[in-house]
Amino acid sequence: MNRKKQGCALAAAAMLLFAGGCAEISQSAGVAVQGDAVLSDIAGTTTAAGTTTITTTVTTQLTGPEYSEVPLDVPYLYMQEVSLTLQAEDLELPVSFETSNALPGYTGSGYVSGLKGDLNNTMIFGTELPASQHYDISIIACAEEGAEYTLLVNDTEISTGAIEGTGKFICATAFGIYMEAGVNTIAIRQESGDMLVDCIELVNDTALSPNRMVNTTPCNPDAIPETVQLLEFLGQNYGQKIISGQHVSGSGNEEIARIVETTGKFPAIRFADLYSYSQNGGDPENGDVIEDGLEWAEQGGIVGLMWHWYAPMGEAGVFAEDTDFMLTNAVCDADIATASPEEIRDLYESGMISEECVSLIEDIDMVSEALSRLCDAGVPVLWRPLHQAGSELYWWDSAGSEAYVWLWNLMHVRMIEYHELNNLIWVWSGLSTDYLPDDTYYDIASADVYMDEKQAFGSGYEAYYALQELAQGKMIALSECSSLPDVTTAFRDGSVWSYFGLWYEPYLTEEDNAFIDSQTLIETYNSEGVLTREDYIAFCEQAESGMITTTAADEAALWQEGGEEYAEG
Repeated sequence: MNRKKQGCALAAAAMLLFAGGCAEISQSAGVAVQGDAVLSDIAGTTTAAGTTTITTTVTTQLTGPEYSEVPLDVPYLYMQEVSLTLQAEDLELPVSFETSNALPGYTGSGYVSGLKGDLNNTMIFGTELPASQHYDISIIACAEEGAEYTLLVNDTEISTGAIEGTGKFICATAFGIYMEAGVNTIAIRQESGDMLVDCIELVNDTALSPNRMVNTTPCNPDAIPETVQLLEFLGQNYGQKIISGQHVSGSGNEEIARIVETTGKFPAIRFADLYSYSQNGGDPENGDVIEDGLEWAEQGGIVGLMWHWYAPMGEAGVFAEDTDFMLTNAVCDADIATASPEEIRDLYESGMISEECVSLIEDIDMVSEALSRLCDAGVPVLWRPLHQAGSELYWWDSAGSEAYVWLWNLMHVRMIEYHELNNLIWVWSGLSTDYLPDDTYYDIASADVYMDEKQAFGSGYEAYYALQELAQGKMIALSECSSLPDVTTAFRDGSVWSYFGLWYEPYLTEEDNAFIDSQTLIETYNSEGVLTREDYIAFCEQAESGMITTTAADEAALWQEGGEEYAEG
């Protein structure tokens, strides 16, 4: 079964939007990772009674090349106060541009016309900057009917912006653009409409301020020790290292094999999807994600799970446009979160809850039963349900924020208090504060960021800081991405994601493509700023031996102290 998955990015006021991406949700079978570096081909034979006997046929060693550690080369930031104004009328302009002062509201001696969308022409400013640091770049411009432009810094495209058609000079700002001391060029390329440009203003950025003082206490007070330990691992490394993760398309682990064979390293986190565990449209009896998770945990890795939840009744769609299921019909005031199936049935028969509500509970119970096997085995799980909240793509968020938060709270309480799933670390991914649960109902906030082909990911700092502002005091993670963040750039920009989760096809395939190539994989997985499965295994061994003495709070406090001294310097 294949299903298009639309990626979406975090949006917030004054923050850059990322374009959506797409991938396939698919189930595959074949090869499974065994041990630290072994692949076993598994063959199944079905007996007359209908049971399946698993036979290991061929075992091959999964190996990869060894590389030296790739050092971080983060530039020193001088953090100087800078305020510059570059007047358009002072430029040496080609004949297609004209200087004027007929329209009021400009600064300096006038403004310049001639940027036209049908020409895609460009206006270039040159300036010498005193410090290597991040700058906010503001374009003061006017458009009669609206105009779009692309901002370029030193010939690199930074963002596409718009000037509303107000007929007045207004300001459009790109925040946190890193530029080196010395001569730099800033260009405006017109994409559509006509624009009058007054000036460009440059100031040192003050918004890029990472908060490493985050809460690493589980939102579930009854979390099992293994869950507490995993959160401790995440907390101790937050702001210091980025933890590697990879989404897989199925039990075959083809994506992980590609990473190991290319880089010599295993991702620390294996992300998988519980979509088959939906009763309406799934195939729960043949789901293998739990078995795969148990195996990965036994090998020392971190288990990450999400759920493309098919609508529990009606048309079996994940996307809102593909199902007639209405979440608002399920919302109720009845105390159902900890009710038994018999009590749920009584509530339905008395008319206090709807059939839609009953179907939700049944699906949550079914997936909880599957997750309980991981809990019983002491396996902590990075659990990311009801993802991309606020995108309005899915049935669980298209009905509005109140219904979404009601469903999140219902799932959270039922899974913890009724099913006692104390192994879950709750990861919320979304776009809006309206969809954000109370901070006692989730542990980590994450973003899904998809880029166009051949578009460099950079650090993803726009999404990082927007999410940090939205979910204050929480660790920030990159739950899905189409290409890998540049590790050095992420440290330079302060957007040191807790972890990343690269999606699979078409992003990670058997061969290099426009999204990811072997060299990027090698440099990322061997970077001193990235942690792999081997590092998590070492952490767990140290924790068991009592060698870890500092807590995540201690580490965060030390970082904060150093960060303040660094900023002053």
